[in-house]
Amino acid sequence: QQIFESEFMTLGGIISPHDAWLMIRGLRTLPLRVQKVSETTAKVVAFLEQQPWVKKVYYPFSPSHPQYSLAQKQMKGCGGLFSLELKADTIEEVEIFCNNLHYFLLACSWGGHESLVFPMCVLYTSQNYMQVQTQLPFNLIRFYIGLEDAGILIADLEQAYGCVQSFISGRQ
Repeated sequence: QQIFESEFMTLGGIISPHDAWLMIRGLRTLPLRVQKVSETTAKVVAFLEQQPWVKKVYYPFSPSHPQYSLAQKQMKGCGGLFSLELKADTIEEVEIFCNNLHYFLLACSWGGHESLVFPMCVLYTSQNYMQVQTQLPFNLIRFYIGLEDAGILIADLEQAYGCVQSFISGRQ
């Protein structure tokens, strides 16, 4: 009975020929893309771990991560996902940081070619906050690194935090 009420009956049990072609086309370059993303992410994370405006970085392939040795045993690489806690006193400071990033799109659809950012403070400021129960800190930001050059992304992160510093200075 349940099979007739699900997507199976609408979409079918197989993907369309065009979708299959797109998948095969994407799989051909997947190893190169994953390698590039992993290398760039390691550079960005190494930079962020040295910044006084970053409270903490969460990335399993960072030597400072508590499960670093386990991650190395289980995986060849870590991909492009990581999180950080920004040293911020207010949600507004996190929003200024994220809104001033030029090479990171505000989204949560990981795995594409572009770098993405998703600040957890949106859970605090959304209309449905009362329905969203989270213990994540407001200053936690989730990142996905895409195919852009590490230097461009690092410069973008620096300039975005510069905007936060300008805001803080103007407030005092």
